[in-house]
Amino acid sequence: MSGLVFSMGLFLLATGCEDKPQEAPPLVLESGDEAAEYSLTEVMRGTLEETVSIPCYYRKNEEQEVYFPVSGKQIRRICVQEGDIVKKGDLLAELAIGNIEDQIDELEYRIKRNELQLAYIDEDEKLDEESRYYSLVYMSKRSEEDVEDYDKQLQVSRDRNEQRRNSYRDSIEFDKKKLSALQTQLAQSRVYAQFDGKVSSVEKGLIGTTSNIEKCIMTVVDDQEGYFEAQKEDMVPYLTAESYSMKVMFGNGRGDYELVPRDRDKWSDKQYFSILKGDNTEGLEVDDKGDITVVTARKENALYLPNECIRNAGDKNYVYVVTEEGLRDVVWVTVGLHSDGVTEIVDGLDEGDKVIRRG
Repeated sequence: MSGLVFSMGLFLLATGCEDKPQEAPPLVLESGDEAAEYSLTEVMRGTLEETVSIPCYYRKNEEQEVYFPVSGKQIRRICVQEGDIVKKGDLLAELAIGNIEDQIDELEYRIKRNELQLAYIDEDEKLDEESRYYSLVYMSKRSEEDVEDYDKQLQVSRDRNEQRRNSYRDSIEFDKKKLSALQTQLAQSRVYAQFDGKVSSVEKGLIGTTSNIEKCIMTVVDDQEGYFEAQKEDMVPYLTAESYSMKVMFGNGRGDYELVPRDRDKWSDKQYFSILKGDNTEGLEVDDKGDITVVTARKENALYLPNECIRNAGDKNYVYVVTEEGLRDVVWVTVGLHSDGVTEIVDGLDEGDKVIRRG
C-alpha cells in the first residue's frame, strides 16, 4: 500500500519446550523507500491447478540417411533432387560399374540353359534305357552274350551321361558363383528408397567423384504427417487428458497446435502425440520444439495468495500483515499447491485477510 510507513520493530513470539526458547529463522526486512512500494492483497478462495510444462519435439515417422556401401568407386548418377517425392524401391543413386548388367544377363541365360540341358540328360537316359531294354526283351534269340553286351552298353551310357551331368553341374556352379559376385557388385553400386517419402537434402557435386562409405549423400524423410515426442516417463500417470494445447515458438512451423495422445500402449521412456490441428503443420521440421502443460494436482475451494506476497526464511514461509497500530508484523504460513503465479495457503490465514504485496 503506497504511502504506508512501517516501523522496523518486529516482535517474534516463540513457543518453547521445557522452558527453552526456540529461535525463529532470521528475516530480511525491507526498510526506508522500499517500504513504500508495498500494497495490500486479500487472501482469496478458488480452484487451483498445479502444472508442469513438458517439452515436445517434432519427429518424422522415418528418416533414411543414404550412403554408398562401398568406397573407391566413381559416382555415375544421382537420380533425384532435393524436394523430389520417391516411392519405396526407387533408385536414388548409382556407381559406375561397366557392363556388369550385361554380364549378369548372359550368366542368368547360361545357367538356365545348362539346367535345362541337365534335365534333358535325365530324360534322354530314361528313353535310351527303355529302348535298349525292349530291344533285348523282344529279341527272337537272346544269348548270354547279348545280355552281357546289354549290361556293358548300359553302363557305358550311364557313365557317359554322368560325365555330361558333372560337366553341366560344374558349369552351373561356377556361373552361379560368378553371378552372385556380380549381383553383389551391382547391389553395392546402387542405393534405393526404403520407404515412400521426400528427398530433404542432396549433397552437391557428387557425379564423377569417388564414393565413401562414411559420407551421407542424401536424406529421405517420410512425407506422411509426423508427430511430437516427449521424454517424461515420470509424467505418464498425469497424461490422461484427451487433448493438449501446444505452442511452437520458432521456425517455419511456429504457431498453435492441438495434440492427441498416440499409441499409449507403446509409451515407456518416450510418449507420442499426433497433431489434431495446427497453424503451420507443413512448415514443421524435425526437432522443432513445443511445450504442453500437464495438470499434476488440482484442488477445489482452496485459499491462495499471489506468489509476490509469500516470503521464505530457510525452509519456512511467512507473510507480512499490518497490525491495528499500523505496524508491519509476520504471520507464518503453510503453503501447498503452486498454480500459475499463485500459491495455496494451507494454514495461517483466513479468506479475506489482508497481507502486504510488493508492487
